[in-house]
Amino acid sequence: MDVDIILEPDLTPTQITELGQVAEGYGIRALWTSNYFAHWDPFISLVPLAQSTERLLMGPLAVSPFEMHPLKIANGLLTLNEMSHGRAQIAIGAGEGNLDAMALKKPDKIVLAVREALEIVFAACHGQLKQGYKGDIFNVAYPCAYDWVTESAPFIYMTAYRHQMMRMGGRVADGVFIGCTPTEIIDPAMANIRTGVSRRDRPAENFRINAFWGWHIKRDRDEAYRESRRELVWRGRKLDAELVSLFVNQEDTALVTSNFDKFVDAWFDRSGDIKGIPDRISHALCEGMTSTGGLEDLDREIDRYKRYKEAGLTEIALRLHDDPMDGLKIIGEHVVPALK
Repeated sequence: MDVDIILEPDLTPTQITELGQVAEGYGIRALWTSNYFAHWDPFISLVPLAQSTERLLMGPLAVSPFEMHPLKIANGLLTLNEMSHGRAQIAIGAGEGNLDAMALKKPDKIVLAVREALEIVFAACHGQLKQGYKGDIFNVAYPCAYDWVTESAPFIYMTAYRHQMMRMGGRVADGVFIGCTPTEIIDPAMANIRTGVSRRDRPAENFRINAFWGWHIKRDRDEAYRESRRELVWRGRKLDAELVSLFVNQEDTALVTSNFDKFVDAWFDRSGDIKGIPDRISHALCEGMTSTGGLEDLDREIDRYKRYKEAGLTEIALRLHDDPMDGLKIIGEHVVPALK
């Protein structure tokens, strides 16, 4: 199984390039830039990396058609693909934080809309948009030949938390990127993706299945848990009760879901101090929904990734936070060799 890394959205193009060059040396498969609001543009930030590496794949995670029309997504993706000589990729999904920040609404038929977006981007990347595109939600009114494209087509993932979206991604996309799905529920997720793949209209050549997973393994174990607590608000479908209940009892689950705003506060103030939530609860969630701990916990986490591999994942994307170079070195020296 391959290993990818996902970076914070506030890293500069120079920092991304430094991390990417080291990642390529370790044999990391791909680097993803986070697509957040009021942060560095995820496409443009990858250009220096594209020009200074040879093997590393790269792309933005995730881009929503409700924030950017699929035709413009295709333009950004194909531009990056040309500049990286065929190493670009993208993860397209329904979107969350960016839509909230811009007060944008999703249509009633979200799965249909994302499917149409995938079809438009795929058509653009494969020279199949010369007649435009007519959909129920998205349209391309003019012929778009993309005569300037010279490199092989970039890889298009569809991001998903829910089974219906996973099935659609398996049927339409080049691959599915699962969001924060613990090993306890990975098997039904994989079953739904395979159902989608079985319904494809075109062959599933080199179909990939990736998964977002928070990385909070540090030399300082206390700092690892503080960082992990800070990021908990975004884990498990924003602390969905169904997932929270996998790791704590019913009473604790109710306490977590009724205090979601306290988890939000701990992220915005960067403290990792979740007021009103005992550490025994937050730490159980950290350990269930992310990789959290010290270097002594590496074997436990590698075993977790091997379970993902056994379930059918082709790669896992580890999300770095503070001190990303240190985290990358731990991954490169310990995780990558163990999963080869």
